[in-house]
Amino acid sequence: MIAPVSRLWNNSIYPKLVTGFLLAIIPVYIVAMILNESGANHVREKNTQSIHARMTFYMRSLEQELSSTKMLMNNLSQDSDLQKLSTIAPAMPRSEYFQSVNRLHDKMRLLQGSNQYIESAKVYIPLISKTIQESSYVDPLPENQVAALIDAPNNVIFSWNHKLLLGLANPDYPRSGKDPGFVIVTELSISDLQQALLTLATGSGGAAIISSDQGWSIFNAGGEELGAQILSKVDQEGLAEARLLKQSYDENISVGNAAYWTSVMHSDYLNADLVMFVPQSEFIGPLSQYRMILFGLSTFSIIVVIVFSYWIYNRIHRPLHRMVRAFRKIDIGNLQVKLTHVHNDEFRYLYEQFNLMVERLEVLIDEVYEQKIRSQRFELKQLQSQINPHFLYNSFFTLHQMGEMHDFENIVRFTRILGEYFKFITRNASDDVALEAEVAHAKAYVDIQTIRFRHRITAHWEPIPEAYTSYGVPLLVLQPLIENAYEHGLEDKEANGRIEISMSDNSDGLTICIEDNGEALTESKLTQLRDLLACPEVNSEVTGLLNVHRRLQLKFGPAGGLQLSRSRLGGLKIEMRLPPEKGTRHDV
Repeated sequence: MIAPVSRLWNNSIYPKLVTGFLLAIIPVYIVAMILNESGANHVREKNTQSIHARMTFYMRSLEQELSSTKMLMNNLSQDSDLQKLSTIAPAMPRSEYFQSVNRLHDKMRLLQGSNQYIESAKVYIPLISKTIQESSYVDPLPENQVAALIDAPNNVIFSWNHKLLLGLANPDYPRSGKDPGFVIVTELSISDLQQALLTLATGSGGAAIISSDQGWSIFNAGGEELGAQILSKVDQEGLAEARLLKQSYDENISVGNAAYWTSVMHSDYLNADLVMFVPQSEFIGPLSQYRMILFGLSTFSIIVVIVFSYWIYNRIHRPLHRMVRAFRKIDIGNLQVKLTHVHNDEFRYLYEQFNLMVERLEVLIDEVYEQKIRSQRFELKQLQSQINPHFLYNSFFTLHQMGEMHDFENIVRFTRILGEYFKFITRNASDDVALEAEVAHAKAYVDIQTIRFRHRITAHWEPIPEAYTSYGVPLLVLQPLIENAYEHGLEDKEANGRIEISMSDNSDGLTICIEDNGEALTESKLTQLRDLLACPEVNSEVTGLLNVHRRLQLKFGPAGGLQLSRSRLGGLKIEMRLPPEKGTRHDV
């Protein structure tokens, strides 16, 4: 039955939330509009100081980065390997020559990693007409690049072919008048510098670095056109005066219908200017100035927030918290949970639906869990029963042959082993057995096969790790894998057949490997076997492998099962995975 609209409105939390937020927000908006205009000057001053501080920090950081790089380049110019290669390279033994080159490769990598803005580092040695980079040994530098370096000895950064470079020539050509013995050049990453400028810019503004001689410039990505228009309108006389006084120069510049607050800071070290421009609308920002009005507004807002939050806590937070705790109890398996609510609102409806859900969930879990357990036990018994007749035919055939040969000694031994074998697989105990008992049964099977194949096939066993002797495994999981090696891998082996059973304990559990040296396994057959394990519903001659794989996964889940690969002996390698924490102890 649908409740009347008026009753729903009175019981709902929604109108109370709307009323409370309006009481808190409307006065804030009214006062904020009054304070916005009156606080403009103060905000402008604070923003100016903040931007100047950011520009100063950026410029000092960039200068320090480049200064450190120049220092490393100067230190590198004194390197013994570089001195040798630039003076006596033709006379050096080849081994010593290439050792020096390799060491220079390492030093170029160190030089490149010394600065976040360096894209590459290289040294050009005219004597050997080679350029050594971080990981290459290439042709000489272009002559015009070397000339550009020599022509700009006093500039930290020089431009060549749309690239920004740091360079060092030894000896210094203007001082010595001699051609350099080597040249060290590092290329700056323009994209990284642009990205750094982009982080410096705020909002829709931008930033740029302009050399004083206009030889090069860097704008933040996407800000070239706007930056060029703003720079063209900067008062050059005021900028020159600010440079002399070593101060920042600030100016309001209009471009089209927009006004931009522009600040310029000069770097003597770089002989360049750092320019930053911000739209006036973003520069002024939201304002709040009058202290008494703000104090009164804050006091009122705090009272409203405290009272309203307390009401929210009682009407919303506490019911939600109770529901969250109830869900946590369900998460850990406790379904004996029931919620009650005294108020006639949305939470009462939610609590009633929650209680109905828990009751239905408990019924469904019981039904599904019981059905799953029965289904798994039925499938496990069905798979296990498929193994019992699989070995019976060959056993009686072998016994018949020994009877015809009057080999009574082996008949006695064979029937004893065979009796123990079938006593094990017909036992009415648990579906699981200790790994030690399973291995003993598999060894009995190997003894039977040894009699059958007349020592044409030998088996080598490794001992069980002590921690896994009582590890619980499904009945008859090891013998079918060994049987597969006899029947499919070594069936045509006339002599020197070999089976190896190894066990390795690691952090992922126990891995049991069965390998043979059969010669009949092809890559296509191996692929087919893997596909069969991936699709266990397919039936073929490898039912034993599928049987074991399926039962291991029924017991252990995805952590258990079989993996197939090529053995180092040449035949098939089967790996059985047993997880460490799932085993249970059983009597042998």
